[in-house]
Amino acid sequence: MKKWKKNLYENEGYPDNYTDVTFLDELRKNVNVENVSFRCAVLGAGLVTQEICTVVLFAVVFVYLYNEWINPETVLFQSSIITALGYIIHRILGTSDSYYSTLVKDLRTVLIFLVFGYVLSPILKTLTDTISTDTIFAMSTLMMIIHIVFFDYGVPAGIVSSALSLNAAIFGSICLASRLASAFHAFVLLTITVECFALLPLLLARIKNSLLLLTAVVMVVLYALYTVSITMAVLFACVITFITLLCPYLFLRWQSYKDNIYGPWDEAVVHDEDM
Repeated sequence: MKKWKKNLYENEGYPDNYTDVTFLDELRKNVNVENVSFRCAVLGAGLVTQEICTVVLFAVVFVYLYNEWINPETVLFQSSIITALGYIIHRILGTSDSYYSTLVKDLRTVLIFLVFGYVLSPILKTLTDTISTDTIFAMSTLMMIIHIVFFDYGVPAGIVSSALSLNAAIFGSICLASRLASAFHAFVLLTITVECFALLPLLLARIKNSLLLLTAVVMVVLYALYTVSITMAVLFACVITFITLLCPYLFLRWQSYKDNIYGPWDEAVVHDEDM
């Protein structure tokens, strides 16, 4: 009988489902598995942790403004100083163009935002004024969850949508702005929104692979939340510990059980060099 080959049209006399011992010669296991260290896994989970910390920090600022525990002028002044320092660090780390031209362009953008934000803040303050407070809080919580879920953590996936993530955060902050005491309070909250959800991710993207930064961010947010509620601070610490430490540990532990097989039964993949 003619020798069997891995071509159906050449195997006359053999059943269609026949294979010989050479069929499994091309069997491969876990071809694309990457060995990840615990530190890398923690840093990867830390991207999610950092964004959760940003949302919690924004919520703490809102609570302070809502209860009038702090003057909006103080919040605006302190956040502006921090933003200016962050801007300097961001430009030092990532600017290849002329510092002067970049500074002029960025100052023009800031000026436009300040003017339009201040002018429109009375409208934004009353935009959702007729909706009940419970609904506002529930809707804002949902928007922040959407922001975290669809945020771009640097992993290519179909669920990632930077536009949806940012818009959800801004929409949630607009809802919360209607519950503040004045239009200026609303303007300060919107300024904090832009700083937290539009500018801060740009700075954090420049500073990668830093456990020190991750620890500092968590400690600052934990202390800020502690000043609002001890119970929420403890719950936050548990959630962050689970995401940042326990999840990477379980990922590495369960990765040892990974057993993907590849062989001649897989679909053919055409590469560019084959064209």
